[in-house]
Amino acid sequence: MSGPVNVALPWPSPLVPVIILRRLNRFAVEAVPASPGTSGPAGGRAGTDQPRGRPCGPGHAAGRTVAAAVGGAGDGAAGKVLRLHLPNSGRMAELLVPGTPGLAWIPAAAPQPEQQAGGTPAASRRQARAPLGPPQPLPGPAAAAVRQPPPPSGTAGRAGSAAEGGRRTAGDLLLVSFNGRWVSVDARMPNRLFAAALDRRALLPFAAYRRWQTEVPWGAGRLDFRLEGAGEPLRPCLVETKSCNLVEDGTALFPDAPTARGARHLEELAQAVRQGWRAAVVWFVQRDDAARLAPHRRADPHFAAALARARAAGVEAYAYRCRVSPAGISLLGPIPVVPE
Repeated sequence: MSGPVNVALPWPSPLVPVIILRRLNRFAVEAVPASPGTSGPAGGRAGTDQPRGRPCGPGHAAGRTVAAAVGGAGDGAAGKVLRLHLPNSGRMAELLVPGTPGLAWIPAAAPQPEQQAGGTPAASRRQARAPLGPPQPLPGPAAAAVRQPPPPSGTAGRAGSAAEGGRRTAGDLLLVSFNGRWVSVDARMPNRLFAAALDRRALLPFAAYRRWQTEVPWGAGRLDFRLEGAGEPLRPCLVETKSCNLVEDGTALFPDAPTARGARHLEELAQAVRQGWRAAVVWFVQRDDAARLAPHRRADPHFAAALARARAAGVEAYAYRCRVSPAGISLLGPIPVVPE
């Protein structure tokens, strides 16, 4: 398969331009709402695809709205420090440099539904989407087999439930500007992309499968997907998806920090192959400048060795690069997974 594949997903709305101040811990950063003239990739303003000097449109309005929401009216609100959930445990040292422009989903900036007489909320065309939570059931014959994942980190569990008013962060940091392009830092996105690709039969290695489950109990934990055919002599397939956003000289490198969990997943997939299953690991490089993917031996030699053993045992390895913009993320096509 070559060229673009027909898979694209939108970000939640609205995305608010921010400037990163610092990383607080594995899953949180501090940022401030960006001024209207803040530049994003290719000289465009953060939160838009428009060049400098043109109206910023909805992104500009969202920036004003969030400033008022987090700090009250007035110009001083733009400097209010926001604590944002970071849905990615990787180091990403080159992406999270203080002063870097980013885009965050901030519930306080979402327009509220208009009120009808009597206080009943009216349907609004501008009603904000949920923050990358459980996707709607996928259409087609596979829909009945899809098990919805739990709400994303930042809306439940560690960060509390936004619906219950227990959220500890102002929103989620989703994109950052790096070397003239937008890069996604949302490690939840690969599962959504893979499920959408399965539904559209867009990835040739998995196009024959019609049913799947997510978050499948296996070994010491869970694997992301179990695929099954529909009336065809296909071996069931176990799939683990991975997010990558580190690229050096055209090579996507994974991981950017030691991951014992990632190595364990590879060992479990290799064991599944020995038991007669088909198994694969699938990376989604959440930027568009990678020509290949390789294990990052300097960052985690144990993972690199585990990947070599898994591939020797019959585990398949695939990688796909993505185009990232403030509007959404789309698959561009496959890139080879190389040993080094």
